[in-house]
Amino acid sequence: MSDTPSARAPIAPAVPAKAAKPAQPPKPAGRRRLRLPIAAVLVAGFGSLMLAAVASVLVLGLVSATTNTFALLNDKADLALAGVEVRVRHQLDPAREMARFVAGLVERGDLRAADTTAMIDTLRGALAGAPDVTGLAFIRPDLTGVRVGRLNGELMAEPFDMQGESDIPPEVLDGPNRSAASWADPRWLKEAQNSFVTLYQPVRRDGRYLGQVAVGVSLGDLSRFLQVLYVEQGLNAFVLYDHSHVLAHPALVGRTFDFSGKLDGPPLPRIDQVDDPALAALWSSGVPVQSLKKRVEGRSVRVLGSDYTFLTRKMAGYGQQDWIIGIGYRDGEMGVEIRRLYVTGAVGFAILLVSVGVALLVGRRISRQVARLAEAADRVRAFEFRAIPDLPDSRLREMARAAAAFNAMIAGLRWFETYVPKALVLRLMRQRETEGGLDSVQREVTVMFTDIRGFSRMAEHMAAADTAALLNEHFTLLAACIEAEGGTVDKFIGDSLMAFWGAPEAQEDHAVRALRAALAIHHAIRADNRRRVAAGRAPIHVRVGLHSGPVVVGNIGSDSRINYTIVGDTVNVAARIEELSAALQGDAEVIVLTSGVTAAKGKDAVPLVRQGGRSLRGRTGMTELWRLVLEEEKKAAPSAAGEKATPSLSLPSPPNAGEGAKPAFVGKDTP
Repeated sequence: MSDTPSARAPIAPAVPAKAAKPAQPPKPAGRRRLRLPIAAVLVAGFGSLMLAAVASVLVLGLVSATTNTFALLNDKADLALAGVEVRVRHQLDPAREMARFVAGLVERGDLRAADTTAMIDTLRGALAGAPDVTGLAFIRPDLTGVRVGRLNGELMAEPFDMQGESDIPPEVLDGPNRSAASWADPRWLKEAQNSFVTLYQPVRRDGRYLGQVAVGVSLGDLSRFLQVLYVEQGLNAFVLYDHSHVLAHPALVGRTFDFSGKLDGPPLPRIDQVDDPALAALWSSGVPVQSLKKRVEGRSVRVLGSDYTFLTRKMAGYGQQDWIIGIGYRDGEMGVEIRRLYVTGAVGFAILLVSVGVALLVGRRISRQVARLAEAADRVRAFEFRAIPDLPDSRLREMARAAAAFNAMIAGLRWFETYVPKALVLRLMRQRETEGGLDSVQREVTVMFTDIRGFSRMAEHMAAADTAALLNEHFTLLAACIEAEGGTVDKFIGDSLMAFWGAPEAQEDHAVRALRAALAIHHAIRADNRRRVAAGRAPIHVRVGLHSGPVVVGNIGSDSRINYTIVGDTVNVAARIEELSAALQGDAEVIVLTSGVTAAKGKDAVPLVRQGGRSLRGRTGMTELWRLVLEEEKKAAPSAAGEKATPSLSLPSPPNAGEGAKPAFVGKDTP
């Protein structure tokens, strides 16, 4: 405690002239009203408007669907064929890029053609990153090499030797004579039981032929690609090798053919072997129609009572013979009214989805911001100011203003929380709800005072910041012990603390709670001192005084500022007991003295040792005192019952005790 007389404010029995009452918020009245989510209201409102708009669009679309759209069929057909050609080329062109990549490695010397292991690793890595390519090989001039291919979903690699084989592709034999990459006609590969188209890329370094890279694409993979195109875009596309053989068709997916014994013609299925009757009759019974675009040929076929239209064009660059790409559709599928209806319906439905989606998005965005505001308000009601995050800014002006105002309010409340005990305010609010008011009343309570011995001398050698840090740490430690037992921290005065139990809520066991809190403080200070000593700092010595009795409790103060506090003689007695403990503390880290009144109410809760009667300054008569002594401290603690009393028990009262010259808090630190 401070050594100056002004360190403590006097506390004397008093009755407030005017008990101030805080404003009470009005309680909601009337029956509960139906409340709708903002998101639902926005979706319903905007959805209705958009539904009317969509209906208008649909009507206009159905009317416009009666117009003739066949004028656009030419462009659509040509674009469709061009799209199929682009997609087919994109399926095959990765083979050219892969061949250039591997050939470049060999030409630069980064990969030696004779290093079989390195070649396999390189080919395997290149093939793994190109799902459109089925096989990859490097053929040396002596017709040996390595190859990597996909088989049953796995990459298989092996060296090979074509010397002595009779069916060596002419492109392999002609490799030394070619300088550019070229596609070979389809070949049957018995190991894979499939037909392939293969790109051969010669490799030279300084004019010397080193071999060639062969990249194969399975025609089965090409058919699967066309099947995906049919599923995604509804295009019945196909690729023909000539008028009699099919390179790729969605109907070939999952089918197997064996062309190992075929001696004439390409190793491809015939057009009549594909499960497409209309395509099978394309060249035999198809009737030519007027070409819609240059390079586009149209044919009409009637099969099984249905009319089909086929559009075809040639595609060069993948062998000596041009391929034929085409699309086919049933004439009824291109009906003007049906197509217009489908398009209009799809557009209208899309507008409806987008509109409702936008309304839902806007509603959810607004409702989310309002929900965040409501959640933050709930935390304000619970006084959880530190746990409230700042509300984010908003593009909506009103929401942005509300968020900014709320954030400013929370910043102010956080400062307010620093100076007003949150736990006390919550308890006062609960009391107002249950008891209906906060008038000043007389209440039986237990009062606690604490003080740090020799704090003034300690502070003389400390910087201001260090002094404040020490007090903050010390008071935090004590307040935690007090609030854990339901106590109320009334005020901090210098290095002293005042707390009480039994208000605002009535607590029958207020003395027991106070004694348990004192015991917790005893343990906490000793543990904290061990940490301080370990850190090279001096320990602190604390005095605690307790007394129970009647006080006036309520809102006491001026019109501009009030405090919820207690006043009365009980407060003075507790302060005198804490002051007297200075003479009894000795070397103890913590001394807890309590009056006989408090001890009688809670002596079974904590270990207490009777200290005899003492005359307190400013009071007549003797006050029975008890001391909290732990088991390990009993040998050192004097007892009025058995041991010889220490001189501190017979100390005379200060010479000016009866003059009233010093307030109750005034006392001198003991060494």
